[in-house]
Amino acid sequence: MYNILHVMAGADAGGISMVVLNYYKYLDHNRYHFDVAITSDHIGMNGEKLIELGAKIYFLPLKSEGIKKYKKALSEILDTNQYDCIHVHENETSYVALSVAKKHNISRRIAHSHTTSPSSSLKNELRRLSGCFLNGIYSTNMVGCGELAGRRVFGNHNFNKGKVIVLPNGIETKRFSYNQDVRNNVRNALNLEQNFVVGMVGRIDYQKNNIFAIEIFKQIHKNISTAKLVIAGNGPDENALKDAISSSGLTEEIIMLGRRSDVDQLYQAFDIFLLPSRFEGFPVAAVEALSSGLPVLLSNTITKELSFGNAVEYLPLDNVSEWVSAALKYTNDPFRSVRQREVLEQGLDIMSCKNILMDIYEGRRDLE
Repeated sequence: MYNILHVMAGADAGGISMVVLNYYKYLDHNRYHFDVAITSDHIGMNGEKLIELGAKIYFLPLKSEGIKKYKKALSEILDTNQYDCIHVHENETSYVALSVAKKHNISRRIAHSHTTSPSSSLKNELRRLSGCFLNGIYSTNMVGCGELAGRRVFGNHNFNKGKVIVLPNGIETKRFSYNQDVRNNVRNALNLEQNFVVGMVGRIDYQKNNIFAIEIFKQIHKNISTAKLVIAGNGPDENALKDAISSSGLTEEIIMLGRRSDVDQLYQAFDIFLLPSRFEGFPVAAVEALSSGLPVLLSNTITKELSFGNAVEYLPLDNVSEWVSAALKYTNDPFRSVRQREVLEQGLDIMSCKNILMDIYEGRRDLE
């Protein structure tokens, strides 16, 4: 049995905790056991599901409350459990937890990058550069959810030397497979039977750039009077987004659904998927959309690892018209059921990705 402690910010819906949950669903629980330590004061939706699978949830203070306090709390968790591996999802500061684990003689220590967020200040850039060095010292493995995420957190030197493993955020492709009956039912429930539906799924915040999507949709609607924009998710920028919707004059054409647990079914109801993010570590929602056969329009600031898709387009954030022109190409799209195989063929299914993770946990991919 391999006992593994995951360290991350929280375990609510979506995000890193969804990645951990997806892997735990498909790993052999007779061989691998997960526990989770989070720097949050509540368990969250994914945390509850992890508990159902047998995981224990521990709480850690934020590092901003004091590194000593954080290390002491983590040490107490490690003292009372026998872990073979610690898997830390804290990007450039993962080394803090890894240094504690090294003192406790935990042999497998994984630093995992999930971000391509640019440094917003000199202080943040210095922290990133420190992480490039210190994560290499305290980890046995450096893992990036994509190439850009691996380079951003661990540095070009480590990546070019082959010291960073790319582990895509694998998804359950069968769950998202296109289904005409589901499409009809969801569109009927949302009163969208006769509409061209533009969809977005994810957190509503600065990163996801939702307000730019409103500008795109305004122009799409000028060309397609039946167009509707459906947004599933919540987040800190909800009020700003609602204000932008009110100002757009299209309040009847834009539907905010809030956070949903049935996004696999919502994808079926969409006609195209928008992800105009400013940055992404690895765009899981876009992979889910691709797995349902949707055309996917992404910002060209996002990692290009989805460029294999025949209906994937990377577009600039300074040109609305290019997004609109791309969207209008898919008003009559007969290829969804064929296109959905692309994700599986690229090895992004959870069953393929979990084999890489198993190699890491069992020491077959340790750094030289």
